[in-house]
Amino acid sequence: MIRTLSRIIKDCLTGPNGKDYDPARVYLAMAVNVFLAATLIAVFRSNPFDAQAFGIGFGALLAGGGLGISLKSHTECKE
Repeated sequence: MIRTLSRIIKDCLTGPNGKDYDPARVYLAMAVNVFLAATLIAVFRSNPFDAQAFGIGFGALLAGGGLGISLKSHTECKE
């Protein structure tokens, strides 16, 4: 189970060759984790939760990360 999960995570974070970690993908994964953790901390501290602001911010984070990965893919070797 752990081996399968680690293989899936590595596949998501590596570039086209499957060996080298892609910084854009790693930074996006870290940003998503930090964003979700900050939201959970705010909810558990009983701060008001604005679902619309969360959705807009999270969508912008994912769109920006996807755009960055897409633009970067045109400069990578396919070998």
